[in-house]
Amino acid sequence: MDETLQKSVAASVGAVVTSCVCACVFIALEVVKTRLQVQAPSVVHATPAVLKCPYYSFSNGLMDTMLPKQRLLRQCKCSPQQICWPAKPDSVLHTMARIVRLEGPLALYAGLPPTLLTAVPSTAVYFTSYELLLEKLQETYPEQSHGLLAMAAGSTARAAAATMFSPFELIRVQMQAFANALPFTTYARQVWQGGARQLFAGLGATLARDIPFSACYWCGIETSKRYLSKRVPSADDRQQQVAIALVSGVLAGTLATLATHPLDVVKTRSQLLLYSTDAASVPSIPQLVRKVWTAEGVRGLTAGLVPRVVKVAPACAIMLSSYEATKRAFSPR
Repeated sequence: MDETLQKSVAASVGAVVTSCVCACVFIALEVVKTRLQVQAPSVVHATPAVLKCPYYSFSNGLMDTMLPKQRLLRQCKCSPQQICWPAKPDSVLHTMARIVRLEGPLALYAGLPPTLLTAVPSTAVYFTSYELLLEKLQETYPEQSHGLLAMAAGSTARAAAATMFSPFELIRVQMQAFANALPFTTYARQVWQGGARQLFAGLGATLARDIPFSACYWCGIETSKRYLSKRVPSADDRQQQVAIALVSGVLAGTLATLATHPLDVVKTRSQLLLYSTDAASVPSIPQLVRKVWTAEGVRGLTAGLVPRVVKVAPACAIMLSSYEATKRAFSPR
């Protein structure tokens, strides 16, 4: 089998395995992470008195009505964040339980259609491009550090894949951010009708997160693989490489997630602001970082960190080990 085709098939198999696991388990953590990131006060403005008030007053021009907050939630069949944002971020388990209680268990699978649609093609583009770029860079700059070449190849490959599938990422965030999300086809139609600007809304914020993430990730992968290969004896070389890929995926995925999580928070909020307001009025990425830091401090920039680490680390390990196993299954013994 042609080497490029072999790598594409291996990446596709790894993407299928990873997407199946993500569909069953990790998609719920992605939803919780997104909800935690958008429930901050910088997204929805309300005074402390409004947040703590147990009653709401409504007026239709003829009469005023005072309703308890809990009764209003039951009558409207909507989640609390549609009426009033919590005064401070909730825990992961509390957020997950609230989503299930108020929206049903299927709400934890919001954003699944765009995730499944892009899992295989985006991963195939990403991994195949990375392998080809890394080989080319090693031929051109043989004296350079392997880790630096991996950073360059990973960043470039991720930038290409993120740009190609940016519209689907935008739709996924929209579907996961709020309760009672519209169907996937509705969001897709809205994004398509908005033209090129709408299709690639938030791409800058996505690249600001994905490029450093991939640089950290692939540098960690290649460094740990080389380190472990010299220190983990095994009679079966293929089994050894798959095991090393599994461990390297966990370590590199965790470190890259911790290093780039504030950019993930900014990316989520930037996409929501771009989608809901005039693009000209949306703050730049440095302005948004400064705004979150000023209003919420460290807590705002680390919102959703736990579910993201729990999701990304095993997903990276499964993807990389599946990729290595499939690639070596096609290679001659």
